[in-house]
Amino acid sequence: MVKRFITYLFIGFAIELVMIPLKSEASRHEDLKLMKEDIVELSDRLDRVETKSILDRVIIGGEFRSRLNYFKYEDTTATLDLFTSGAEDDATTEDIWSNRLRLNLRTDVTYNLVFHGRLTYFKLWGESNFFMPEMDMTIPSIPDSEGNLHVERAYIDYRIPDSHIVISFGRLPTNEGPPNGLRDYTTRKATYPRLFIDGESDGIIASFSLDEWTNSKGSTFRLHYFGFITNTLQDKGVDFDNSRLLVASFETQVPEIKNSFMWISFAKLLDLPTGEAYSDLYGTLDAPPITSAPEDGGHGELYCLHFQFNDINESGLDCFASFALISVYPRSRGTVFGGIYEVGIFGDNLNGDLGESRDGNSIYLGLRYELPIDVFNNPKIGLEYNHSSKYWFGMFSSGSGDLVNKLNVGGDAYEIYFIQPIIEKRMFCRFGGVYMDYDYDKSNTFVSVPDSDMTLINSYLLMDVRF
Repeated sequence: MVKRFITYLFIGFAIELVMIPLKSEASRHEDLKLMKEDIVELSDRLDRVETKSILDRVIIGGEFRSRLNYFKYEDTTATLDLFTSGAEDDATTEDIWSNRLRLNLRTDVTYNLVFHGRLTYFKLWGESNFFMPEMDMTIPSIPDSEGNLHVERAYIDYRIPDSHIVISFGRLPTNEGPPNGLRDYTTRKATYPRLFIDGESDGIIASFSLDEWTNSKGSTFRLHYFGFITNTLQDKGVDFDNSRLLVASFETQVPEIKNSFMWISFAKLLDLPTGEAYSDLYGTLDAPPITSAPEDGGHGELYCLHFQFNDINESGLDCFASFALISVYPRSRGTVFGGIYEVGIFGDNLNGDLGESRDGNSIYLGLRYELPIDVFNNPKIGLEYNHSSKYWFGMFSSGSGDLVNKLNVGGDAYEIYFIQPIIEKRMFCRFGGVYMDYDYDKSNTFVSVPDSDMTLINSYLLMDVRF
């Protein structure tokens, strides 16, 4: 339509230009003046049409959450750094309020090229002394004391023409994946099961649709390459290798079962970080100077299996089960601080026990039931349970936005919640409680895993609004 309009416009101007020499000089000057004014006006109109055409392709949405937390700790033994121990004690923290705002963006650039983005603001009310070691994978999920906006997602989906292949690259949708949609009262918002990866990541994914070969809905094979620690300071004497992740995964609908899916994946963890990487990148270690360190901390392998069934036989019952295994093979030499402390991945103490392979596992189970009470908009009640062993590697399960990471507990965690819809698909409240029973203190993941008798109770009330 715009092209046809421009064509007619040029034809009209051409006719006017041909007629101008046949007119008087005064008339010609007047016609030229009017033509210039028309050109300026039409140019403004075309700019508005073009701008509107671009904006029409941009979809902007948002999510706003307010949350009230209560925490109670018993036998607190968790440490904040490698070289000091917290005193055993009981503690209660009440009245912790937070706000989280997300702005979601989507632009269909062409029929086979789509941009996705998400900006996130997450902050406790007022000033706070909240502490959690900041890693790039979890920054948007950690309350920011200054109220900054963070880029949580920014990636491109490119569908190769005449193929079943989609290439995705950028800051990828790797947090709050299945089954998080159940307790967040939403559809699936991420690629990966939470137990596998639950945090921000930068990388490239090649997705191959296999529906035609498997005759099963949603069958997809994916190859992934992620980078999660990058060292650019070799010339400054900071000598450790980049940490990367290679993944192969397959997901599909469970045969003959509607509203279900199954996920199987394998990941290779290359060049795991060293104590030097943590010290130089994050600055969270109050430690003596590093006197020697290996180029990497070792390598590992991660396996994950996830099943999920939604609205089983239209009964209103949803359930899921996730299983994960990890094997870590640390270097026989660790990072030495001040010529005294030698620290390696999953060492049981700071002065030895390095170089041994470690195996960990985790299980995550849950269900949710929709109560058939129409007058109350069919509220939902849910139960979740997870257990992880001593050497479960929880770095990839901390992006849910909760102030405690139950999927990284070295022990057992239980959660019960009640969802009350207020405005369908637009507003809901969730009341919940989490009980975590620690067998091990894994606040220093990668380094030491001492025994712990700590328990934690977190009760909360949150309200979500989507627009």
